[in-house]
Amino acid sequence: MRRGDPTVWVTKSFLRSRGWTEAAIRDFLPEPEGLKPNPRFPATGAPMRVWRPETVGAAERAPEWQAWLEQSLRRRRTSLESLSASDDADFRLRLETAAKAIEPHVDRPAEVCADRPAETEGEGGDADGR
Repeated sequence: MRRGDPTVWVTKSFLRSRGWTEAAIRDFLPEPEGLKPNPRFPATGAPMRVWRPETVGAAERAPEWQAWLEQSLRRRRTSLESLSASDDADFRLRLETAAKAIEPHVDRPAEVCADRPAETEGEGGDADGR
């Protein structure tokens, strides 16, 4: 990956704001498609794993992902809106850019991507948030 690359890359923090967990990343995405320097710790930080918007969109389009996300939000008693909330204006701008790049590749049902709190009926989950 070249420095100054204008390609939109999706980082783990962007994925988390879209409902992804570490286990979901492991289970629904391929290995990272690139490594990007960590802007917060350029000299000492580990490179950030990144994926192309098309790859994330294809994963989010899968019925298995959509079912997992709906159950995960319900289990975590949260919504996509609350997961993507941030006071950091720069992060919000980058998140919006990534979302615009991903969305053309996703066609999720309204009930899964609705920005409403998930139902709070009890449902078990395993220790890693799945």
